[in-house]
Amino acid sequence: MKQHFWTIAVFVLLPAIVIADPTLNWSTVYDGGGNYNDEATIIITAPDGNPVVAGTSHDGIDGGDILVRKLSKVDGSLIWSRRFPAYDDSDMAVCGIAWDPDGDLIVGGHVCGCEG
Repeated sequence: MKQHFWTIAVFVLLPAIVIADPTLNWSTVYDGGGNYNDEATIIITAPDGNPVVAGTSHDGIDGGDILVRKLSKVDGSLIWSRRFPAYDDSDMAVCGIAWDPDGDLIVGGHVCGCEG
């Protein structure tokens, strides 16, 4: 099976008046292990300006997990990470993430292929 990684790249876009190519500030790669696909599906900005990335990660145990990671806007280093594990070989999928007025992160998701 071909292995896929999350790749996050941050570009600084210059004002429309200046015609120039975007500048890559940093990029990062994530491998959840297990030689399975990992994919980022949502990226939002935290109140402190750091990116929060959410998607599905396969670690080789049961199905695909929901993975949420907060990265440093300066260099892409990991600030924190939270995995919501799958069970019974069912994949989990993130549907949305948002910040509430108190600064807490809300993560929505579902179990794929679940019946009943």
